Amino acid sequence: MNLTSLLILMFIMSTIILLTKNNHLLMALLTLEAITLILMMTASSVSMQTNMMNMLLSILILTLGACEASMGLSLLVNMTRKTGSDMIKNLSMNSC
Repeated sequence: MNLTSLLILMFIMSTIILLTKNNHLLMALLTLEAITLILMMTASSVSMQTNMMNMLLSILILTLGACEASMGLSLLVNMTRKTGSDMIKNLSMNSC
């Protein structure tokens, strides 16, 4: 099993975890971070295999991952202050 197929398998497993285990917002944010890291590793692996030294895509994915992490952390802190927990079921459209 080569590295690219292993990374694709990890991406599929992370997506399944994100879709099934979504009780806590923190768990959802951690799986999104794992997906971002896997995509960055896949992009760099593919660029090395095709002899393209274009790492711009990896830098773009890392930048978007950092933005996603900061937005997620601010939402988590705001939600925890407002509701007292990070359970997703506590969110409703009526409380906004």
